[in-house]
Amino acid sequence: MVSSLFLAFLGTVFIINISPGPAMMFTLHQSQTNGLKSGLLAALGVECGVFIYVILTALGIAAFFSRYPTLYMIFQLTGAFYLLYLAYKSWPRAGEAHKSGLGAGGHKAFLKGLLINLTNPKIVLFFISLIPQFVPPASGPERFILYGLIFNAGGLTVNLSVALLANTVSQWLKNARWFDYVPPLLFTAISFYTIISRLMSL
Repeated sequence: MVSSLFLAFLGTVFIINISPGPAMMFTLHQSQTNGLKSGLLAALGVECGVFIYVILTALGIAAFFSRYPTLYMIFQLTGAFYLLYLAYKSWPRAGEAHKSGLGAGGHKAFLKGLLINLTNPKIVLFFISLIPQFVPPASGPERFILYGLIFNAGGLTVNLSVALLANTVSQWLKNARWFDYVPPLLFTAISFYTIISRLMSL
């Protein structure tokens, strides 16, 4: 029989994965500006970043960061400043219609997707703070890997769907000039939230 705790975990995974974030917006933007192949590669890069956290969680990264909170803070702030850099690079500029710093075909889309999720505060928070709340006490690393892979599979499904959807409606998105401002504004908002939260916790 499926436990209520596991059902709560599945619900949390669903909510987090469908919530718009930098990884989803990056995947959507890649598919819009560079085509379906770049969107799919971005989605794969994003989920490879998640898989790295699956392995690190199983190896005890949560305990490590709990023991050294200063390192965790540095890691979070590094991610925040990286998002600010992406926001700057992706801000639409005169004479560069529908081109942005997020534009990256081929392996670059994969690598940027990987970096975005490796420094994504939402993913860090989930693996370091939330997964331990759902895993029963005294569970071995295999349970962490299982729960992490469930999260990974859900994210892959969502982001691949986003890439496919973006390709289908790409013509509409090209006519929606306002959309070019959405990724950089989102990246900036997440960065400011992380930085302010950390400053207030000092």
